[in-house]
Amino acid sequence: MSGLLDRLRPKTETSESGEWVLTFADLMTLLFCFFVLLTFLSTAPKNCTGLAKYFEQNRGLYRNFELRNSKLECVISLPSDFLFRSGGDRVQPAALTRLRPLFQEVKRLEEHATDLIIVEGHTDNVPIRTRRFPSNWELSSARATNVSTFLRRIGMSEERMSVRAYAEQRPRVPYVDDFGKKLRGRQLRDARKKNRRVDIIFVNPPTKIEEFGILFK
Repeated sequence: MSGLLDRLRPKTETSESGEWVLTFADLMTLLFCFFVLLTFLSTAPKNCTGLAKYFEQNRGLYRNFELRNSKLECVISLPSDFLFRSGGDRVQPAALTRLRPLFQEVKRLEEHATDLIIVEGHTDNVPIRTRRFPSNWELSSARATNVSTFLRRIGMSEERMSVRAYAEQRPRVPYVDDFGKKLRGRQLRDARKKNRRVDIIFVNPPTKIEEFGILFK
């Protein structure tokens, strides 16, 4: 009887060992799938498909506009030459007729229903010095503010909106070539034209409001 038990015991232990290996392998597979999914979600770009479709369908109206995205943002770049007169901050009526249907469409898009909206003003590197605008900082701030005022008037949520001004400090196109030489002539004019813009940025809201510890009061 004992010999029979001895012969049976290794088979039982081998079976239990095999089941443990299979369970561990299943666990590792699930963990691998979880990390693949986590990596995908952390690198997938923000959904801008609704805006991209609208621009494509209305390419003739918005041929000078630009839409781009990153992991967290959709950015619409509005050319300043389309929005304003040279050195001015008042949005031209012709520009408003194109902006109104665009942002009415944004209001209908579910993927932007809770986005934070940041309006950024950017100028070129030509200095300005007037009574109204002592520098490009004031000009870029006034332009961004006036665009945000328009957005609020057509019903974009002011609770989710903010304004930034960067003057000439964040150019889209550098003012030097690949060898570090300053641009001249037509290349310089083209760079300045592309850098004069108002960017409207749609950002995923934070999952929670961060709590800050008071260091001084």
